[in-house]
Amino acid sequence: MAALAFSYQVQGQNWQKTRSASGFNGIQVSHGIDLYLTQSSAESLRLEAKGVEEDEVVSEVKEGVLVLRINRESGIGSWGKNRSVKAYVSFKTLEKLRAGGGSDVYTQGTLNVGDLSVDLGGGSDARMDLKANHFSISAGGGSDADLSGSAQVFDVSASGGSDIKATDFKADVVRVKASGGSDAHVYATKEISAEASGGSDIYYAGGAKTVSVRKSGGSDVTRRD
Repeated sequence: MAALAFSYQVQGQNWQKTRSASGFNGIQVSHGIDLYLTQSSAESLRLEAKGVEEDEVVSEVKEGVLVLRINRESGIGSWGKNRSVKAYVSFKTLEKLRAGGGSDVYTQGTLNVGDLSVDLGGGSDARMDLKANHFSISAGGGSDADLSGSAQVFDVSASGGSDIKATDFKADVVRVKASGGSDAHVYATKEISAEASGGSDIYYAGGAKTVSVRKSGGSDVTRRD
């Protein structure tokens, strides 16, 4: 009885639940669910919700991807400030992550990954600390990312008014593109390729010796050391 009370507490529409989640190396989150990531030797999923019925929160593993969503088209964003869903996910291996529909992503502690691809859209934001071999991030539709850590290779794409702040994310090789009024701040230690268009700005720091720059449509690429 005590274990049941710990894993599942309901008070009106406020509840906490531990659900089964295993065998995944990717995560897809949407509909305003906020995702909190922890690296661990065991996979797990814990949900905390306020003002949302339990059966409206869907969690399932499809083809190696843990899918987290709300079972109604409007998600939770249009329901008011008194409704929220938080998903606390522990993973063994993470290779791809997609967040959309106003869902935000946070890392708890530094993640050590090999190759990781992150896709942000629809006003989703990410605050991540990680170490990677190859890390790629794409942000569109007004999404923002605040990154720290390091990688050997860092691929960045920002579009549609998105901002990527990665001055504290140090990479040997950086390939960055910004378009549609977006901004990107990066740090390259050896090599950087930067392409800005459509009123976008790219700022780079670090001691990169090899620099390739392309800019058009009122965009700027600026070095800041």
